[in-house]
Amino acid sequence: MAKIKLDFKIPLQSLTYVGVCLLVVILFIFLWYIPSGKTMDELAVKTNDIKFRIEEQRTLAPLYQSLKTRMEKKASEVLPLPEKGVLSHKDIATLPMVFRTEAKKSGMSLTSAVPNPETVTSGGKFLLVNAIIRGNFFDYRKFLINLGAIPYVQHIEEISIQQKPDAMEFNMKIWVAVG
Repeated sequence: MAKIKLDFKIPLQSLTYVGVCLLVVILFIFLWYIPSGKTMDELAVKTNDIKFRIEEQRTLAPLYQSLKTRMEKKASEVLPLPEKGVLSHKDIATLPMVFRTEAKKSGMSLTSAVPNPETVTSGGKFLLVNAIIRGNFFDYRKFLINLGAIPYVQHIEEISIQQKPDAMEFNMKIWVAVG
């Protein structure tokens, strides 16, 4: 058999065109296709993160609503600011009963509430009441809020707290406006 000799002569200009096209394809792959794949992966991660956040918010929405309504209900525990008034001299004897009622409302017990008559001078407008209340610290907060609602309570001068075996004891000096 005769050998067929194939002689391919590729012109140099064609080889240059093929090389340039190959270079363009390689540059296209490295400069556009690979970075866009990384961008797609980053977008997939961000999408999954956003989906997780949406699901988390959907799950926590009822809890948020219940906490929101509970906070609206607690708005009644905001410190009351009544118009300031005075207690008549004949009603001074009712002060222990008033403090006992406020202590009971807040879940505490009044041990004593003693008005100090020496603090009222001839022209005095204020009376010092020494009060001792027993209970826990959280109920004491409620007691202070209730005490702030009494119009003739001017201010609390001193508070001392002692831990007793069965409960905490709160000693207070309360100034009351009298007239």
